[in-house]
Amino acid sequence: MRRANAARYRVLGVCIRRCRYPIDGRASMSHTADASADDFVNPVSPIGPDSPPAGGPGALALVGCTVVDGAGSPPLRQGVIVVEAGRITALGPAGSVRIPDAARILRCDGQTALPGLIDSHTHIDRDVPAVLGVLLKDGVTSVGNTGCGPDMVPQLHRAGAHPAAARVFTSGPALTAPGGYPGTRGDGTVARGVTSATEAEAAVDELVALGADFIKLAQEPFDFNFRSPGHLPVLGPGPVAAAARRAKAHGLPVRSHVHNVTQLDIALDAGVTSVEHMLFPLPPEADYHELYRDGALGTAALPDLCRRLHRMVESGVYLVPTIGNELINIRDGLPDFPEDGLRAIEELMVTVLSQYLEAGGRVALGSDWVGRPGVPAGMPRQELRYLLAAGMTPLQVVEASTRNAALLCGQGRTLGVLEPGRCADLIVVDGDPLRPDAALDGIRARTVVKDGQLVSLTDAGSPAPLRHPVPADPPR
Repeated sequence: MRRANAARYRVLGVCIRRCRYPIDGRASMSHTADASADDFVNPVSPIGPDSPPAGGPGALALVGCTVVDGAGSPPLRQGVIVVEAGRITALGPAGSVRIPDAARILRCDGQTALPGLIDSHTHIDRDVPAVLGVLLKDGVTSVGNTGCGPDMVPQLHRAGAHPAAARVFTSGPALTAPGGYPGTRGDGTVARGVTSATEAEAAVDELVALGADFIKLAQEPFDFNFRSPGHLPVLGPGPVAAAARRAKAHGLPVRSHVHNVTQLDIALDAGVTSVEHMLFPLPPEADYHELYRDGALGTAALPDLCRRLHRMVESGVYLVPTIGNELINIRDGLPDFPEDGLRAIEELMVTVLSQYLEAGGRVALGSDWVGRPGVPAGMPRQELRYLLAAGMTPLQVVEASTRNAALLCGQGRTLGVLEPGRCADLIVVDGDPLRPDAALDGIRARTVVKDGQLVSLTDAGSPAPLRHPVPADPPR
């Protein structure tokens, strides 16, 4: 059984212990290569300092790497990946893959190739080209933007199409009740209010015509004023079910913002694809100071939690925890809240996630990155730490960060898995990130390939720098 490793937390992961978990039994198996990778390299020189610049047309072959495909399969040792015209055209052990004569060769001995990571839950709306450039260089090849104004949908798609930028998939405005969350934020364009099933269906049709890659629902009764909490209107069961039904008719995932356990049953009844954020006590139903004083910051504060977690599993829904940003919201909203109380909330969230995983639940990576000061753009390492802390194996975390995240972004057939026919978005990292003593949450991309093209990891040719420089690493 998985156990939450919550014994030595510092709030917000500042000093969270690096978690070491045994690899899933499947991960210890490997394919047997009939010959070494050296026997199947064409005469073209490996890529080096004098090689052609990154990018450009032509075939590319990654040779000698361990391949982690993102689908949960055992790692393939001494693998070869051939990329042509933006797609993976061949993948297998040395001896089984023909490398085109004109291919450029990238030697990856002692390194591991895996799909580019996908942060499925972000809110990028400022400094977009620069942020996407930083993400791509750090190994995040795609992001999901879970709520933006309608005018931003084509802008984000165009920005993500740049060769030096991470891809962007977006929902456009979230569907909510009139006056509901998140329409109370910003200029209100990130939300679209609907009052009936008919309006919900029409809104989904409009979003599809706009180019939405998935549909976002907001079922949030809390106004996020932690000091003077108030209630917001929420969608009723009819509009939620109608929106989910219509989205599925269009072949789009349905992702519902749910914190409140009372809203969860409505989302599950509607058949949503994912639940975004963690189930945990929120005002106005819960008073953190009172719960802290009574020593009640535990699972007992979440009514009927076990039944609801098991129902999530039975429904096949994905969970996108976004634990790191949840804690930042609470810290910012209650700056005088005791540190050990924040630590208790952190441990509660990890415990809930661990229980969900023990029940057989599925998870996708999402950070809820919004560009807060001190929270850098890049690989969501803090969120990776929380997934490990909840008991996921490194192999399971990779799957959550690639295949599962791609599915929630509406790209389940094109991205997130290394296999022939899929888009060639991948990264190469040093060593074996699946080892029990490896720090998966500390990996650094040494090579990034997007759309079949090598991405320059230097400043040359990259998008303009951020107006506010991005720190190199998140807080530890």
